Parts: sequence; structure tokens; C-alpha cells
Amino acid sequence: MNEVKRQLDQKMGHTKARSEKIMQMVEQNKKTQRKKSPKLYYVAFATFAALLAVLLYMNPFETQAPTTSTPTPNESSEQTSLNLKNLFKQDGDVAYFVGMNNEYATFKETTTWLSDNYVKISVDNGAIETRKFYRITADAIYLVFEDMPEMQGNKVITLEYLDTLTPISTLLVADIENTTTINENNVTYPAELNIPLKKFNNVIEITNETENATMSFYYAEHFGLIGQISTFTDGLQIISLLTSINTEPAIELTLPVMNQATHEKEILTFEERIMFDPLSMYHPKFTDTTAIYTTLHQSEEHELGIIEINLPQQFTNLIVVRTGDLVKTISGDFREIVDWKLSPDQKHIAIYSSDGHDWQSEEYYQSDNLEIYHLEQLLEVKTYTDEELNLLHSTILSYHWVDHDTLEYVVPDVEEPSYPKLFVDWMHADNQPTKTLQIKFE
Repeated sequence: MNEVKRQLDQKMGHTKARSEKIMQMVEQNKKTQRKKSPKLYYVAFATFAALLAVLLYMNPFETQAPTTSTPTPNESSEQTSLNLKNLFKQDGDVAYFVGMNNEYATFKETTTWLSDNYVKISVDNGAIETRKFYRITADAIYLVFEDMPEMQGNKVITLEYLDTLTPISTLLVADIENTTTINENNVTYPAELNIPLKKFNNVIEITNETENATMSFYYAEHFGLIGQISTFTDGLQIISLLTSINTEPAIELTLPVMNQATHEKEILTFEERIMFDPLSMYHPKFTDTTAIYTTLHQSEEHELGIIEINLPQQFTNLIVVRTGDLVKTISGDFREIVDWKLSPDQKHIAIYSSDGHDWQSEEYYQSDNLEIYHLEQLLEVKTYTDEELNLLHSTILSYHWVDHDTLEYVVPDVEEPSYPKLFVDWMHADNQPTKTLQIKFE
């Protein structure tokens, strides 16, 4: 065990125990934050994930000798021998990975070949820099040293010193089959991965499973690491994908959508990256029907529409102005759009969205919203109400237009609208009082 890991273990416990403990903390934090605004949840979750990222980059796999499983007859395939030196990038390559669902999932990776048998991989995710030193033999790739220079004073590591080290863990072996396991991690070959750089077919996938999450690392010949995906038990995924090598990443702001009216696939281009993650289309669960486009209103030059992106634990809807295949986001939300209604004079549209209904849960929390848009200006209208009620913390039972500039909506008559338990009590009560409120705008 190297000195850095020994000191970390003394302070924080063994690697596997630490990672599982952090995963549990993340899961608990997610459960707590889900009762609040989705935006607050992601901000709080980022703090936990930052700590998790540091720990996992330090040593994602356990220190054990490599083990290889024996395929059953119907699973057996021809064994493939890898040139392990091809599983790293070229000397001096700087690779840019763009992340999804966490700011620390975006990082820069620098490859430095120290000799024919040793390579250093430096990773900077904006929060901390880590270094890993690998020994490459004809049979396997071994991790022999790792540290965080900012914490350890940027120790100079020589080839003579690396020769004296006992391997910490095994990354890959040359003889690989689709049922191979290394350090109790599953290895799948060949796998596929679609990333911004290009689509890869002969990918090596290494999967590490814990109680709360599954972490998958993807390697391709002549490119090395090309992606990593952490999947939590509730379906949330933190994704890092290789975007470019030796050039600053430039991701096209495009999204394939299914047009609900024509049932045809279209490619839309966004003017700006607002409430839109261009990595969505590379998500492993993204299909032809993941992103749905619906037209709300058409004029001679533009149209107002909705793009609903439905990925596990990552539902997003965007209110957009579309001109041809070019779209501009004017609003976005994590709630599902349930309904919309035109005003009597056809100049405005009210859009009702909700984060769902779960009346049986004692921890029930629902966040509904009403937004109004001017159809000629294609802008959201500022509204006001006489009641001191935050619509974001209300359950809206119904709504309708009274006239061209007034909306009425009905909500449960409870003392504290933002307190979930009162809604549960209200739903289970024989008498369910309601009150009618009005939204006005100029």
C-alpha cells in the first residue's frame, strides 16, 4: 500500500468502505433533498459527488490479484489477446471529458509516457488533481502508484522508484473474454459506446458494483479511457465522455427529437446552452422517443413548442421558440407539462406543469406551476396575485381562463401550502376544503 493511500485510510477508512459510505451519504442526501426543489437537490448532490469523485479517482478498484472466470459452454467465445500499450493515449495527449449531471464529471486527462513500460495519467476535474502511474507488462496493466500532488507536495516519481513498488491493483489483462473478471470487477468485451468524439464498437467495459451504485469505465484501443458512467440505484447517472483530444471541446448544440405531430425524427439546433445538456443524446438510455417535440402555437415565422426529454431521474421540459430547425429556449423546468390552454382572445397560453402525484406517500411533496406566454412576443408574461401563495409549492387541482388577462386556479385550503404532511391529511380527510385564487397580468 503506498504512503498516500495509507494516510487516507488512517483518516477515512479503507477505500471500499469509504466509497460505500460516501455512496450511502449521497443516497440519503438525495432522499432528503427530493422533498425540496429539484434544483436544490442537484446543488446539494454536487457537493457529495465532488467528494465521491476524489475518492473514486484515487482508487476505483480493490487491491486484489486478478481473477478470470471460466465461461460456460454457451457463453464461451474466442479469446482475444490485447496489445496493452494501445490502451493508453499518446505521449503528451490532453483529453477533454465533458460531464453530465455533476460539474466534477467534467475533467482534463493528460497522458505522459515515462518509458516503454510506465505511463502516468493526470486528471484535473477542477476541484483536485490526481496522478496514477501504471506498469505495463505483456500480460497485464498494473496500477503501482497514485497520489494527489496538491496534498503531497508534488513528489518526484522516478522509474527506479516505480520498479520497487508492488502493484496496488490490476486494471486490465491481455487475455480477455466477455466473462472475464478482474479484482471482482466484470469485464465485457466487445461493448459499444457512443460519445461526442465518435461511436466505438470494440470497447472494453469494466464494471464495479457496490450496494448503492454501479461504476462502469470504458476503454478503446489507441484512445485509452473514453468514458465512465456511475449509475445509482434509483436510476440517476453521472456521466463523463471523451469529447476531444488536444483541442478544446466544442460540442454541437443539437438534439434528435420525435415530432409528435408528424411522428418523424428531426434534428434541432439550439442557439444557446440554456436548460439543455448537449450530452443527452449520448446517454445510454437515449432512444428515438426520448426527446419529444410538441407544437403549441404557430405563426407565420415562428412557432412555440415544448421539448420533453425523458431520461431516468433526469426529466426536463423546455419551452422553445422554433424557426425552421433552429430553436431558442425561453423557459425550462424539471416538472412534467400536463396541460395548456389558450386565452379567450388567443393572445396568451397558460402552461400547467407538475412533478407528479403520490398521494399514498407519507413523505408526499408536489410542486405545481403555471406559466403564461405571450404568443406574439413569444415571451413569458410576469404575473401577480393578491394572495401570498407561492405557486411552486402548491398543488393545483384545476385552472381556467376567466378573461383575456385573468386566470383562476383551485388549490387545497391548507394553512401551510409548502408543508407536505398537511396535503396528505387533506387528501385523506372526508371534508376537503378548497380555495380559488386568481392570477393577473398586464
